[in-house]
Amino acid sequence: MHDHQDADARERADAEQGLKVSRATLLRGAAAAGIALPAMGLLSACGSGDDDSSASTSGDSGGTSEAYTGALAMTAWEAYPDQIRENLAAFKQQYGNQVDLTLIPNIGYGPAIQTRLQGGQEIDAYYNFAYNSTKFVDAGWAKELNDLPGVEEMLADMFETSAARHKLPDGRIVSVPYFSAVHLLMYNEAQLRENGISAAPQSYSEIYDQCEKLKAGGVRAPYAAYWTKQFSEEYFILYLVSEGIVPFDDDGNPTFQDDPKTEGVLDWWTSMYQDGLTARSILTDDPGKHVAAMAQGTSSFFTLHHYFLKEIRNARGPQSRNVTMSYRIPGSSGESLQIGEVVQMGTKADGGRADRAWELLKFYGWKDKDGRYGTFISWAESAALLGPYPGLFKDPQFRRAFPAYYDLGELERAFEASQVVPARVLPWYSSFQTKVGDRIQAMLLGQASVKDTISSLADDAKSFAAAG
Repeated sequence: MHDHQDADARERADAEQGLKVSRATLLRGAAAAGIALPAMGLLSACGSGDDDSSASTSGDSGGTSEAYTGALAMTAWEAYPDQIRENLAAFKQQYGNQVDLTLIPNIGYGPAIQTRLQGGQEIDAYYNFAYNSTKFVDAGWAKELNDLPGVEEMLADMFETSAARHKLPDGRIVSVPYFSAVHLLMYNEAQLRENGISAAPQSYSEIYDQCEKLKAGGVRAPYAAYWTKQFSEEYFILYLVSEGIVPFDDDGNPTFQDDPKTEGVLDWWTSMYQDGLTARSILTDDPGKHVAAMAQGTSSFFTLHHYFLKEIRNARGPQSRNVTMSYRIPGSSGESLQIGEVVQMGTKADGGRADRAWELLKFYGWKDKDGRYGTFISWAESAALLGPYPGLFKDPQFRRAFPAYYDLGELERAFEASQVVPARVLPWYSSFQTKVGDRIQAMLLGQASVKDTISSLADDAKSFAAAG
């Protein structure tokens, strides 16, 4: 036990030593995405003016109310506040409305925004986690968007898979995009080559075998991932999807327990941790430690959102330049998990103010008045974030935002082929998400068997779904 503790201390010290950027800079992409990071306080073919879809983004919302000229209110989590203000200033320049911005810390954002909405605070637009979006509409804290002008055109402009995050199976449209990302595997090409490995792993057994070889070659913790309780659910779904396992059916009922491959996935996950192929501290480490480990060379693989490659390169550690991306996630299907958070519309405003609030949502989550994906381009430039629109990937300014070590064509293909898993936005899912973290960590620590974990998770999902 003491040997593990000493090794962990060396890993942390070596990983942090020599990095030339601040911790806040290392984690900027994570903060923009709303990832909980305890150590930092938590974490051209763009549309033209005469295009049919972009025409619906300009002007008033089409209602009969007199144009609203007053201020709007927007609430967001604390990430890139200056960039948010720049985006809202651009909205004011186009539409004339001041937008008063309120920022809430990432830690506790969900309960905090819920409390404010329950208390009757007038908020026209606000960031939200996708898993909370349906719950907020059902509770009357967010507006359904179905009857608003341009909303169907917005959905039609998206990748087909992406639309399921915003339009529920029952047809209700509950949100617009804030950003999108895709899980991919980053790896140290030089370390693989030095250890006789010719290519990135294509399966989970290959990850295990390569990690064994890398560890024997002196890499202390070959595999890194954000396996904290809060994020375990995301990896659970990712690993299932990449093996071709359908986690939930169209009605949101769990089906993963019926696929025998699920046991193999969780066996692999348990073995990676218990056989010492990860840092012992992986269950509590935040992404900044994994970025540092990749930059320093104490880890060779890192599975998380695509934008972390930029963070590793920007860290300028001795191994940063050797880290690249595999655009096919390991697994029999090779399909990844697409993630993203959302912007929702409050319910207090009506008339002209409600019309303007909808214009703000379209500006922020689709196109500006000129038919450009302006807000998404700003997030690409700031943090290498994506948006769920094929046209965005063709925009020259968007493409220029990504350093040359990204292959935008491959990234687009990986994103388009990724899955959203619509059950993840159902109103009960946030409770299931929390339970997954507890169950998975108990399994990894040897406190529960793989079979019992699968059975318990299926029962949890059924129970939460039945409770609504």
